[in-house]
Amino acid sequence: MSHPAMLAKIHIARKELALDEDAYRGLLRRVAGVESSRELTDARAAAVIAEFKRLGWQPKASTRAPSERAEIRKIYAMWGALHSGPLDRAALRSWVRGRFAVSAPEFLKPAQAREAIEQLKAWQKRLLDERKPER
Repeated sequence: MSHPAMLAKIHIARKELALDEDAYRGLLRRVAGVESSRELTDARAAAVIAEFKRLGWQPKASTRAPSERAEIRKIYAMWGALHSGPLDRAALRSWVRGRFAVSAPEFLKPAQAREAIEQLKAWQKRLLDERKPER
């Protein structure tokens, strides 16, 4: 986990455990030997997170919507690049349904999304090859 993500977890845990300033600073001093979260190393930040968990804090699962998955965004972007003009979501859904038997890109499993990307790359390559002048 990156350091900024660890710091974010620390601040979320502090808020969810309803720790006031004094209690929070005391925990930082006791667990990590620092006065501020800015002074935390990765190891010390992990120790603070572990202490929050010991105190009863439970991190929540990611609430990121499936449409925010990077590979799904890439599929939409590649589809848009293949078709000039406004993004035709109905056509994309039809293409996905025909190849993967799901109703929309958001429902693709990760392996299916990677395969869709590879198919779109091949399609782009064919279009570029068709546009190249013959020598």
